[in-house]
Amino acid sequence: MSIRKYKTNPQILLAKGQEIMKSSDGSKFFTKVFAVNMVLSGQSAAEVAKSAGLCRSTVSGWVKTVDEQGFEALEEAKRQGRRSRLSPEQYEEIDTIIQQDSTGFGYKVWDGNSLSNLIMQRYGITIKVRQCQYIFHKLGFSRIRPQTFPSKRYEHTEERETFKKRWRK
Repeated sequence: MSIRKYKTNPQILLAKGQEIMKSSDGSKFFTKVFAVNMVLSGQSAAEVAKSAGLCRSTVSGWVKTVDEQGFEALEEAKRQGRRSRLSPEQYEEIDTIIQQDSTGFGYKVWDGNSLSNLIMQRYGITIKVRQCQYIFHKLGFSRIRPQTFPSKRYEHTEERETFKKRWRK
């Protein structure tokens, strides 16, 4: 039997492969199925666990689960997050409000603080600033601050100085 000569250290490749196997939900499921199949084909759980970078008891547990409940039991259940305190109708209303001028609602700009305040006044729900920033993102808005001067191509021109003087007034 010939021994392969690797260009890259096999231990580095093995570590990367094990990392990929643990990286995403889809690959985790296939890793579990593959490990169980290896045990079912005659390899020991300890050998399979060692090559996959897992614990023997983990692989044995997967085999037991498959034996009792089938392969479907190895799939991760979708985890639910905390239920939103705002209803979908309230999100829609907030979306239409944010698209309007903020000065009509008594704010200079729409930001986390102003949205938090608006939600408290309208719905009586306390939502912190960071969560309001997430709401902006969820509704498709990006964080853009108004410039107090024209863009860079006007760096040292009279137009820029005029703009700055007008803006300060």
